[in-house]
Amino acid sequence: MSYPQTQATQGGCGCNDSTAKDNPTQIVINKEKAKVCIALSDSKGKVSGSETKFNGENDLYIYQKCFFINLEDNYRRYRNFEISNGTELVQNNESIKNNVTTLKDWNKKLNALLTNISKQSKELKSKFYELRDAACKLEQSYNDSCNAAQRRALTGTTKDACSEPLQVIPACNSAKSDIETLIEMPEGLACDSDSIFKVASDVVGIQLFSNIDSLDALQKGLNEKSSSFEKIISETMKGRRVELDKLQEDIVTSVKNITLAATERNWRRSVFEGYKDATYFLCCPKCGELCKPQPNDNADCHESKVPQRLKHYENCICAICGEVQKVYCCHEKPVQSAANNY
Repeated sequence: MSYPQTQATQGGCGCNDSTAKDNPTQIVINKEKAKVCIALSDSKGKVSGSETKFNGENDLYIYQKCFFINLEDNYRRYRNFEISNGTELVQNNESIKNNVTTLKDWNKKLNALLTNISKQSKELKSKFYELRDAACKLEQSYNDSCNAAQRRALTGTTKDACSEPLQVIPACNSAKSDIETLIEMPEGLACDSDSIFKVASDVVGIQLFSNIDSLDALQKGLNEKSSSFEKIISETMKGRRVELDKLQEDIVTSVKNITLAATERNWRRSVFEGYKDATYFLCCPKCGELCKPQPNDNADCHESKVPQRLKHYENCICAICGEVQKVYCCHEKPVQSAANNY
């Protein structure tokens, strides 16, 4: 905004409306004019200062607003991450911890069961080996020639292939197959027991090699690191919240300041315009055109022999009052007065 330059010195002010500068009345008038001119110059400086202050407050507000938006976006990212991923991570760790505890319990029971099976399979193998030894002894006795008569009596046959089969009593019809089964089966059972023992031992080895107990240490490590990570996110989120609240307070203060600056700027402009109009009126008066005298200005003073020279300006002020009423009292009918004639 540009304003007309004025000379703020006593007796000057750019006012060349009178040549009688040494006239006492004119000197007083010039002093009053100088006061208004100086006030105009000061008012112009205050307007400039108010505008500069407003521009500064406005720039600060724009900067803080932009910073607030970015900080709020950053805070929301941490908050949303904390609500979703952070909570999910903590809950998963708790579930993993419970599952690992259950697996360790199962593993302990499985280890005890497998160890017992291995022990029993070893005992079973020993028993079946004893049974196989007994079967070998039975086979030796069964094929021993000294026992040929007893064998022939029970089975009707002997080791000698040349002898004729003998018919046995009905109760001994299955004796031959039963004895041969008792001789042959223990060998198979001994092999099976050996396989069972090997399998049981291998399963115990696999179960130990799987090392389920190591999951406990892994779970604790994961829980510690997850807790640290979640703590960082949580503390950062809380820190952003504090910063956001503080910045919000700063923005509220900035809004108050920019509002005050705008109000002060507008007020200073109004004051400056008033001083400007005042200096224009004082320095460049056109008194004859302000309010032309009317024939009836002295109508209520017709009996006075002394002319009422200022009565005309009194009526002018009344006219101004009427105009003010029209502007500010739009819902009321203006008060009628003698000024309505002008």
